Amino acid sequence: MAMSIQHNHTISYWELAPSLIREPYRETEQAVPVAVIGSPGGEVRFESVHPEIARVENGVLRFGATPGATIIVAEAIRDEVVSSRRYIQVDVEKPKAAAVLDWRSSGYVELLPDGTWHFYYYTGWYDASGSNIRVTGELASEVTLDRDYLLRFDVWGEIESVDGPYFDTLELYVNGWFIRSFNPTYDVNGAPLKPYPIPRRTETIDLSQFAGSTVTLRFVWDTGDGQYQKFDGWFIQNIELIPIGG
Repeated sequence: MAMSIQHNHTISYWELAPSLIREPYRETEQAVPVAVIGSPGGEVRFESVHPEIARVENGVLRFGATPGATIIVAEAIRDEVVSSRRYIQVDVEKPKAAAVLDWRSSGYVELLPDGTWHFYYYTGWYDASGSNIRVTGELASEVTLDRDYLLRFDVWGEIESVDGPYFDTLELYVNGWFIRSFNPTYDVNGAPLKPYPIPRRTETIDLSQFAGSTVTLRFVWDTGDGQYQKFDGWFIQNIELIPIGG
């Protein structure tokens, strides 16, 4: 977006302040006034190479909502001719993730081809009620939290509707600390072979209380018993650690 500032002086020396911005990504837009130091001898027009990263509007530099680097060109216009140029360099650093999440699975947990983790039932045999054996599983990753982070992921599934809040559970632990259950809170007390569908949703967990320590993130799967197992189980996808603030 173009923006102009009028000056009547004819001294050729001029500069911009700030001329360099290097900031971490903060998820919210920052606003910094732009000062023209000296006299460019005419009108100053601003053009951003990537306005979604940074731009000048009404004398204010706006940046920070989108990570990346760009240059804002300031042109001094005299008699409809560009007499000189100055530049504002903006570098909004991309968020730095914690150590790579290296997930280890055990028990009845598998990685599907599209990157989805599947917490599944035993399917070797079923009795007349769709029951077989109790199963458990765990998906775990050790990570060093060097600052405050959010753990974000998508979760959905299909479990039994007889006692959905209490059986076929998927829970998150940090080390041995229980953090959250993803089971429904309402018991529909359905028929043995009637599924309890859990719609896909995005969960966000604040891990700030563990900042500065190395922890093990654990998704724990437990059917609790062997009854009513003829369903899809749980799914988790798009697991990521997101730094909080700048």
